[in-house]
Amino acid sequence: MSASLSSPAPRTTDVAVIGSGIVGLSTAHHLLDRGLSCTLIDAKGPAGETSFGNAGSISVGNVMPQSTPGIVMKALRMLANPLAPLKLDWGVSPSYARWLLQFLDQGRMEHVLPIIDALSAINTASRSAWLELGERIRAQDLIAHTGYLHVYSEEASFAKGEWERGLMRDRGVAFDVLDADQLRELEPGIGTGFQRAVFQRESLAMRDPGDFCRRLFNHLSARGATPLIASVSAILRQDGGYRLDTDHGAVHAGRVVVAAGAWSNTLLRPFGVKIPVIPARGYHLMYPQKDVIVRRPTLWAERYMVVSPMQSGIRMTSIKELTALGRDPHYHLIRRLDPEARKLFPGITTEPVSEWAGNRPCTPDSLPIIDRVPGEDIFVATGHGHLGLTQGPVTGRLLDQMMAGEATDIPLTPYGLARFA
Repeated sequence: MSASLSSPAPRTTDVAVIGSGIVGLSTAHHLLDRGLSCTLIDAKGPAGETSFGNAGSISVGNVMPQSTPGIVMKALRMLANPLAPLKLDWGVSPSYARWLLQFLDQGRMEHVLPIIDALSAINTASRSAWLELGERIRAQDLIAHTGYLHVYSEEASFAKGEWERGLMRDRGVAFDVLDADQLRELEPGIGTGFQRAVFQRESLAMRDPGDFCRRLFNHLSARGATPLIASVSAILRQDGGYRLDTDHGAVHAGRVVVAAGAWSNTLLRPFGVKIPVIPARGYHLMYPQKDVIVRRPTLWAERYMVVSPMQSGIRMTSIKELTALGRDPHYHLIRRLDPEARKLFPGITTEPVSEWAGNRPCTPDSLPIIDRVPGEDIFVATGHGHLGLTQGPVTGRLLDQMMAGEATDIPLTPYGLARFA
């Protein structure tokens, strides 16, 4: 049999985008606008991983990294509390031990303030990027102008939050501090144990993150993007570009965008790049919503639990489980929070109808990676952690500007690979 018959020619494309979550899809959206051909490669298709199961809050007012001063004692208290969100998958603890040390180090004040500025810059830019993208693909019905509500069950923790509120004020975040009556006017179904709240007015809410990604994927396909449901095993230099080996044939691309979340590290390592991105698994439970029980994404600050209204019901999300890829989920971690969700919103009276777990790609400094691999036409967009939904569309715009050699809307130095050198 001839070589041409036994080895079909690889697909060719200007840009291969690995990852069809909100980050990869948003990047492809802008690349298509420049007239470039794109192949979208993902083992599970659009929103097959973390972009499907998040809390749905487009948190443009979020300025705080995960690691802050005092994080060591806070983390120890969390690990001792079965209802706290931080969990360690001890069976693979060596795989994230170094990352955890880096995470703790990033909580020092000299690191935190620049990180806060970088988070504020990218999150502030995210609002317009989301509204433009929703209008472009005619998915405005999935984007709700509800704001984001943070509620407190303990006066002491609300008082400690004044530092964060001061940082928000300094950076122009639009928010209101609510008393008990104002809180219940905004969310009548909130539980009696909550007397104080902070309302971020300009944050948006996604009614179905998975559906939005599917609509965007279909929109890109209709515009000429080539979908490929496949797993990429390797990226190799070839003929002035790159050959991507997949389990459904090879793809030849002039440039490559790696937006594969927690799976990005394996693909980048042959090019001398090792990024401190680990999977921090989050979970959700879904409840039916017959009446209007929840009006907007609502965070219980002490539990770091978010309850959000979705098209298909009510979603409760929580847990940051440091783990490794390929590990089975520990669903008991989210199930034990079911009674807590009912304290937050007593109108939740039915049993959960589904559960989900997904691997957030987390960096130790809570900032995403948006950069080019030195000496290569390979571009990286990963590490968005808990803010992947918020930052996805603006990341796509920034990466497109970088790839075109244009000035970016915000400086990209804080999100660069060099910070890990």
